[in-house]
Amino acid sequence: MTIATRNRFIRLALVGSIALVVVTVAATVLILARKTLPSEIPGPRPLAVLSAIAPLAWSPRAALISICVYPIFSAVFLAYTLIAFEKTQTVEITFFATAVFAVALESIRVFIPFYGFWAHSSFYAEAISRVAYFSRFAVIILLLASGIYANGQAVQQLASSIFLIAFFAFGIANSIPIDTSFVDSNFFMKSGYEGMILLFFSLIGFMSVLPYLILGKTRGVREYSRAGFGALSFLLGFGLLGVCDSWIFLIGGTVLLFVGATAYLTQMRNYYLWQ
Repeated sequence: MTIATRNRFIRLALVGSIALVVVTVAATVLILARKTLPSEIPGPRPLAVLSAIAPLAWSPRAALISICVYPIFSAVFLAYTLIAFEKTQTVEITFFATAVFAVALESIRVFIPFYGFWAHSSFYAEAISRVAYFSRFAVIILLLASGIYANGQAVQQLASSIFLIAFFAFGIANSIPIDTSFVDSNFFMKSGYEGMILLFFSLIGFMSVLPYLILGKTRGVREYSRAGFGALSFLLGFGLLGVCDSWIFLIGGTVLLFVGATAYLTQMRNYYLWQ
C-alpha cells in the first residue's frame, strides 16, 4: 500500500465517520426531543455490582450520549492522522487509523434507543449488536497488528492484512451467541461466554501494548514506550464507553479515549519526525 493509497483510504474513512456523526447526533436529538428514553432500566447493567454507588447510578442519557462519542472521536483523529502523517510511510499508523475508523461503527447502537428496541428485542437489535461486536473485535485486533508491525517495513501486504483482520472480526462477531430476550442498560444485547470474551479482550489488549513497551526498552526509544501507554489508555477508554450507562463512565471513558489516542499519535509523530 502506497502513501497515496493509504491517504485515500483515510479520507474515505473520514467521510464515513462524518456521516455517522451526522446520523448519530440527529438521532440523539430526536430521541431527547421525543422523550422516548426508557424510564426504568431495560435490562441488566454490565457492571451491576457497582449499582449501589451513587455516582454510578444508571442514566439513559449518559448511555445515549456515549454512543455519540464514537463517530466524533473517529472523525477528529482520522483528520489529525491525515494531516500529521500525510507524507509519512508507517505501517503502525495505517493499522491504528483503521482501528480509529472501526470505533465509529459502534455508533450504530443509537438505533436501539431510536426505535425503542429495548421494549421488543428483535432481529434488528441483534444485528445492531453484532455490528458493535465486529467493531470491538476489529479495534482490538487492529491495535494488536499495529504493535506486531511496529517499526516494520512490510507495507506491500497492508491492504490484504486489514481485509483478513476484518474478515476474522466479522467471523467472531457472527459466531458468538447473543441473548435476544432483552437489551442491556447501555442499549446493547448481552452475549454468551461473557467471561471468555472479556478474557480475550484483556489478553489481546495486553499483547497490543507489549510490543511498544518492548521496542521502547530494547531500542531505547522513549516515544514507543509512551505510545504504548497511549494505546493502553485508548483501550481502557474504549472499554469504559462500551459498558457506559452512567455519567462517571461517560466522562472517564471519553477522557481516556481521547487522551490515549492523542498520546499515541503525538509520540509516533515525534518519532518519525527524526527518521
